[in-house]
Amino acid sequence: MSLSLGSGMLARSKQRTARMNTHALQEKPLKDVAYEALEDMIIRGRIRGGSMHSEAELARQIDLGRTPVREALQQLAQVGLVAVLPRRGIMVVDVTIAMQLQVLEIRRPLEKLVASCAALRANARQRAAMLELALAIEASAKAGDGDEFLQATRRNHAAVEAASGNELIQNVMSLVHARSRRFWYAHYERWGDLTVAGAAHGNLMRSISLGDEGAAVQNAEHLVDYLEQFCRSTIAPYGKH
Repeated sequence: MSLSLGSGMLARSKQRTARMNTHALQEKPLKDVAYEALEDMIIRGRIRGGSMHSEAELARQIDLGRTPVREALQQLAQVGLVAVLPRRGIMVVDVTIAMQLQVLEIRRPLEKLVASCAALRANARQRAAMLELALAIEASAKAGDGDEFLQATRRNHAAVEAASGNELIQNVMSLVHARSRRFWYAHYERWGDLTVAGAAHGNLMRSISLGDEGAAVQNAEHLVDYLEQFCRSTIAPYGKH
């Protein structure tokens, strides 16, 4: 694919995303808006691991009231991105390789389960949306746009979890995916391969959209294989003397 064609696909993808995001923001509860804004700040390192913050300070930074911010912080604490320390404030939890390997150990069977459920249960509208999401994440990867790729993974995760039809899966996977997104963004520029990662995500979305349960489970396995390889590659510098 030529660079101009790839850029065109990414531009169209961003236009579709902007329309979806505008519509979503009009309907989304403020606590969800606060959660995504704070998670984004943590993932991108705008508030760093180990740093302490107050609820009021964070509310000012994202220009929302303290009630939705408080609810968002409770959710962030549940997925392990922050710790709420009584009378001290909010501490952003550090991300570690050991923690991420534990996340992937849990993610492997869960990713296959959610892929299986989604392939079997997705409705026609969800299947059509997944094809568009596959194209969007591949376009962002080919363009080398890490920020758009991050947003695309969030949309993919939400779509597959919703299609699974299992609320318990959604609750558990939100924890797994939040931690995985943070680790990925912290290390992908040095150790990641956006094209390989984009293809892995795209293949998974396509197999689910086609209702091919076997292929969906296999592609979920391949995705976690890549993520584990990526995680272990970040250990290499520390093994050198």
